[in-house]
Amino acid sequence: MVKEVVDVPQPVAENDASKANILIVDDRRSNLVALEAILEPLGENVVLASSGREALRHILQSEFAVILMDVQMPEMDGFETASLIRGRETSRHIPIIFITAINTDDQFVYEGYSVGAVDYITKPFNSTTLVSKVAVFVELYKKERKIQEQTKRLHEAELEAMRLQQLEIERQFEQEKIREVNRLLEERVQERTAELEAFCYSVSHDLRTPLRTIHGYSSTLEKDFGTALPPEAKESLERIRLAAKKMDELISALLSLSRITRSEVHPHQVDISHLARTIAEEFVVADASRQVEITIQEKMIANCDPVLLRSLLYNLISNAWKFTAESEAACIEVGSATNEEGHVIFFVKDNGAGFNPKYSHKLFQPFERLHSSDVYPGNGIGLATVQRIVKKHGGAVWAEGEENKGAQFFFTL
Repeated sequence: MVKEVVDVPQPVAENDASKANILIVDDRRSNLVALEAILEPLGENVVLASSGREALRHILQSEFAVILMDVQMPEMDGFETASLIRGRETSRHIPIIFITAINTDDQFVYEGYSVGAVDYITKPFNSTTLVSKVAVFVELYKKERKIQEQTKRLHEAELEAMRLQQLEIERQFEQEKIREVNRLLEERVQERTAELEAFCYSVSHDLRTPLRTIHGYSSTLEKDFGTALPPEAKESLERIRLAAKKMDELISALLSLSRITRSEVHPHQVDISHLARTIAEEFVVADASRQVEITIQEKMIANCDPVLLRSLLYNLISNAWKFTAESEAACIEVGSATNEEGHVIFFVKDNGAGFNPKYSHKLFQPFERLHSSDVYPGNGIGLATVQRIVKKHGGAVWAEGEENKGAQFFFTL
């Protein structure tokens, strides 16, 4: 019997990703239509091929869960087609079910299994049984595809985790390099600062001897020859003595600043309220003619170096005492407050001359003055000393103020 060869070109259409492809290969159109109708209840995507060559073209383009193939076909029979399918790496694992009404002898069944078939069905067959078998292979295919997708996502996640881990390692390495550079820079700065402070101390100390000589000789000159000197010469000698005295005061301030910078911090529990009260009483006794209202908050305690903190408070209270000299009702307040982060901020506040806020960055620089020394005498070292002490305690210091409206100095420890 010669079979009618019908070419049924049917490319795989775009389908729901959840559906599996089932390939039916038979040279008879009636058989293709019949098998398609039998498998329709599965709800999968059924692809038809009328020859072995057409089946191979479909397999090159798409994935299939199972192949139902006739054995007896012209040009390329089912066995040859199955061998070619098994010969490709990407299609060798596709289950193949042979369906035939002619080649039913055992030798054909054996050959079918030998070329890789998973089943060999002869007609007539039970449609329900066929659907059940195909359903099993479809389910296996879907589970395998799901596992592959999960494996792919897991692999991608692992690659992303490795990438992020590598980035974190690189970031930590860069941070470590930055920390090392900062450490070296800090060491270099400390070395240079120590050298500069030592030089400053040495120069300042050595300058005091010639200054004392100048002051001594000028005093001797006036004492021994004062009656013979004209008024202009006496005035010049007085200016020399005042200049030497002023320079001696500056040298003393520099030496004091240098000692504070080089000193070590020995922290203890310090009653800041008591310390501030003692310092304030010293100013009241020394200048009893002034009427200044001084308010000091009670129970202010801090862990700090008592000697350095006394110097800090002395300079701030001295500053407030000096710049309230022209105030009609002078007020000085020493207190503390807690910020949002829970850190204690101490302050010294006055209602004196204040300062222009745009020059606040100059307040803590040595020898920088925002007021005339004729009205408010000083050497410009006090606030620089305060900043050094605060820095040695790991804190911060800043100021707020307005001209003729007072000033407020804050510091943390």
